[in-house]
Amino acid sequence: MMEKRDYYEVLGINKNATDKEIKSAYRKLAMQYHPDRNKEEGAEEKFKEVSEAYEVLSDPEKRKKYDQFGHGAFDQSSFHYSEDIFNSFFSQFKDAFSGFGSFDGFGDIFGFGGSSRQRRNTKGDDLQMRMSIDFMDSIKGKNAQVRLTKHSKCQTCNGRGAENDSDIVSCDKCHGSGQVKIRSGFFTQVMPCDKCGGYGQIIKKPCKTCSGKGHEQKDVYENINIPAGISSGEAIKMEGFGMPSENGGENGDLYIIVNVRADKHFERLNNDLVLSVPVSIKDIMLGNKITIPTPYGNEEIQLKPDMKLDSILTLKGLGVPYRGTNKKGNLIITLKPYIPKMKNESKEKIAEIFDNTNNDEYKKWLETF
Repeated sequence: MMEKRDYYEVLGINKNATDKEIKSAYRKLAMQYHPDRNKEEGAEEKFKEVSEAYEVLSDPEKRKKYDQFGHGAFDQSSFHYSEDIFNSFFSQFKDAFSGFGSFDGFGDIFGFGGSSRQRRNTKGDDLQMRMSIDFMDSIKGKNAQVRLTKHSKCQTCNGRGAENDSDIVSCDKCHGSGQVKIRSGFFTQVMPCDKCGGYGQIIKKPCKTCSGKGHEQKDVYENINIPAGISSGEAIKMEGFGMPSENGGENGDLYIIVNVRADKHFERLNNDLVLSVPVSIKDIMLGNKITIPTPYGNEEIQLKPDMKLDSILTLKGLGVPYRGTNKKGNLIITLKPYIPKMKNESKEKIAEIFDNTNNDEYKKWLETF
C-alpha cells in the first residue's frame, strides 16, 4: 500500500491555511480531476485523494485531530464517497449559476439531481481522556484494566430521544428537510436548519431517562494494551467508546492520552536509556565486577583499572523498544566515582602508596597554561 501524502500537500496549501483558502484549493482541484471531465489515467484516484483531504481539513474537529495524530487518527472506512463530498460542495453554487449559458448542464455533468439526498449516518464525536502510567510500564508494555465511561443507546426510548413516536414532529421551519436556503446577494447557500439542527424533526416531549439525548452512559472496566515503547503525549485508541451518533451511525472513538511518570533512576533519551551509577575508586583500581540494574534484569560489567573517571559504557539492546519491531535502543551508563569513607590510618597508608607512584599528569597539565 502506498504511503498517504500529507493532506495539506495534496491541496497545495500550507498548514496555516484559512477555511477560504482550503475551499478555493479544493474547488480548483476537484474541477480539474473530476472523472466526468478528466479521462486521463490516474485522474479518478487524484480526485478521491483531493476529496479525502478536503473532508478532513474543512472540518475543524477533524483538522485538529489530523494536526495532532496524522493519518493514524482516521479509519479509512469512515471517509465518505468522493462524489458525495463534491456534490455537497458544489450544490451550494448550483442555483446561482443555473441561469447562465456557460453553466448549462452543470448539474447533469456532475450529477446534481432534482431530489435531495438523505443525510448519511454520521459517526459520533470522538472523546479524549488522560491516563498516567509508570515509567517501566512505558518501557516494557502492560495490559491494564481501566474504568471507562461507555455511551450507548438509551434503552427506554431506543435512541429516539422522545417518550413516544408521536412526540417527534416535523420541523416547521425547514418542513422536515433539515436544510434552509440563505440568499446572499448573487449566491444561494443551502445550510443546516438552525431550529432542528439539520435533522428535520423536533422532539416535543423528551425521554425522561436520557433527557432527549437518545443515549445514556455507564462506567465499565476494560482491558487496554499499553504498547512497549509508548511515550508521553501518544494516544491509545479505544474504538466505539466515543459519543453515539445522532442519526444512527457508529459511536465515535476514545483517545487515551498517555502521561509517563518520571523514574528516579532512569532517564529516557529517544529510544536509549541513561543511568548514572556510583562507583567506588577501589572497584575501578582493582578492576572489580559491578552489578547494573536494567529494565530486563541485572547485568554484570567488568571495570578496568585504566578506566577514566568520566567513562561512559553502553549496554546494547537494553533500552526502549522501537514500536512495531523487535529492536531496542541502548542503555547508556555514566560512571560517578566516589571515594569510600576511611579511617585516618587508612588514609595515611594510601598516601604512602601514592608517594611511590608516578603521579605527574596534573603537573604536566598545569604547565600547559
